[in-house]
Amino acid sequence: MLPSCSNLINFQRYLERYARNDQPAAYEYLVACTISQIFFLPFQSKDNENNTVKNRVIWQGSINGGSRTISKAPSGPDVICFAYGFYVLIESTLRVGTSQWRKEFVESLKHYDDFVTNNNVDKKNVYLIVIAPKIHKDTYTGFKQKACEGYNIVVLKNSHLAKIGKCSGIISTIRHLDLCKLFADLVKILRESVTFDKIMYELNKTIYKWQSDVFKQEKAVFFGLKAYEAMKKVPKKIVGTADILFNLERDRKFNYYLNILGGDDVMSYIIDGLLSEKLAYLITTPYEDLFCKVNAIDFEARGLRLIKAVGEIHGQP
Repeated sequence: MLPSCSNLINFQRYLERYARNDQPAAYEYLVACTISQIFFLPFQSKDNENNTVKNRVIWQGSINGGSRTISKAPSGPDVICFAYGFYVLIESTLRVGTSQWRKEFVESLKHYDDFVTNNNVDKKNVYLIVIAPKIHKDTYTGFKQKACEGYNIVVLKNSHLAKIGKCSGIISTIRHLDLCKLFADLVKILRESVTFDKIMYELNKTIYKWQSDVFKQEKAVFFGLKAYEAMKKVPKKIVGTADILFNLERDRKFNYYLNILGGDDVMSYIIDGLLSEKLAYLITTPYEDLFCKVNAIDFEARGLRLIKAVGEIHGQP
């Protein structure tokens, strides 16, 4: 089982599982797994690389579960994400001092250029994300200059990537287009930033706004699934709104979503989600709204037919 992005917050506790010499590689591995979870793409490492899989996340390091040994990426980007329509190169380091830029991140610009050349791709479709527990001012200064020269560079701390990961974990329908928009906004922040302190503030602000926008965009799916989950806990074919709310009131993800989304019209969110996502049908009574659950097989069949129809539009057999 891959480590969760939540380990980025308490990363020291996560690193304690590994020998001191293995901790830089373990950090790379954690970041790579987080990227895989954010993009919802297959995770590969040098141990099991399969380049016939077009869209994937590949960590250039390796891990041996039997001997519990772990090795850093030897050269090139630590992680490469082959997303839909664009590419993300990830460089990570545990260094937080003045050597962060000189000994870790300077080389990443060459990796960027080499990737563009070797893969014959458009530079504007390649993003370089650099991640560390803390970003040093020298790193900010060096990457800002290169960003202004046309490189798509995103500078993130652990906490930033963890927020993006949490959002992706809660919303199962985030698109790669949504992530591409976020990265484009974060590149713009680096290019237009005035001071180191200012960019740290703007990064948090922009990620929060993106999260809020995505939550609003995907609220029908989220509340529909959460309400459907709550209905499955009730041993009745027909379930009322009171039972649904009772089973949702202690749900952490549900309450977190509501907090980000704002507003208190919870029932309209639930009704819209269940009906628009075809998870239930409504029976209106003078006392309360009642819902009849859609069978999982029926829901799956509808989804597969929809996928087939979209595939045929794209010329897939």
